[in-house]
Amino acid sequence: MPLISIIILNYNGKHHLQDCFDSIFSQNFTDFEIILTDNNSTDQSVSWIKENYPKVKIVENKNNLGFAGGNNSALPYASGQWLFFLNNDTMLENNCLAEIAKGISEREPNQLVFAPLIVNFDDPAKIDSGGDCLYPWCYGYRYEDLQADNALFAEKREITLACGGAAIFNKELFNKIDGFDEDFFLIYEDVDLSFKAKKTGAKIWMLPKAKVRHKGYATITQASAQRMYFAERNRFYLKIKHYPFITLLKYSPQIFIFRILSMILWISRRHFLLWLKAHVDVLRNMPKILKKRQNINRKDFESWLRKENFFKWLFSIHKHKTLSLGQH
Repeated sequence: MPLISIIILNYNGKHHLQDCFDSIFSQNFTDFEIILTDNNSTDQSVSWIKENYPKVKIVENKNNLGFAGGNNSALPYASGQWLFFLNNDTMLENNCLAEIAKGISEREPNQLVFAPLIVNFDDPAKIDSGGDCLYPWCYGYRYEDLQADNALFAEKREITLACGGAAIFNKELFNKIDGFDEDFFLIYEDVDLSFKAKKTGAKIWMLPKAKVRHKGYATITQASAQRMYFAERNRFYLKIKHYPFITLLKYSPQIFIFRILSMILWISRRHFLLWLKAHVDVLRNMPKILKKRQNINRKDFESWLRKENFFKWLFSIHKHKTLSLGQH
């Protein structure tokens, strides 16, 4: 039984796999197994892995199950005590796995989720994700405006959300909270998973010395119609499933303004029908999502949100042109 099961989801990502696998097999820590779960790729990814990395377990899904379903499909084959979900467009820096193992060995009992420091693939001095957060109006923040040598990343610390592109979950906890919610399919499924973990009292801990390089938006582009659709729809899923009613009322002005701005942005990109489809699908699936609604203490939940003046934030994204329909 290995300490860590590394689960790599793949969909037509053959061109990324050598960087990823070579970086794993070159680590000085060896108490791990690798599971590639493939979402019905058509680029010969599976045959290439079988030929070049015969030690890798392969799960071949007959359909594209999305990020959530694809990762969940690896669970029956994972024998590790910890599950390391890793994007295929990543590369581990030296000693990454050793630092993760060290964090696990030194953990307190309630520290059941870990996150490496995710940096830019080509420029590792830049942050890609330094412990994700969520604004009250349901928009993600990843510390990507900071440098890797920022004092915030000098020591391990508790964070709010673990980015699904590189996150380590205790397997017992992962099974207890029913894994990724497959209704999300893609986008914000990792936020949902972190919220479910935190509801149990689990702590999410960042290990900044464990670094992962990430290419970012390599499988699905940031402004693609598919990404935009799931981001829009799944923001509603998050609010329906997790937000306490009083929290929704408290932040309803910001949420409403953000929704209007989002609609304007969709129209400007000629995707109004896709925007409409996302909202229709929310209404259609409302009963199903309501059945999964989490009973979370309001004060606890609001302590997990990133607080910032909404209009200051709007000015910032307008100045830097960073508002994305497919954020997170």
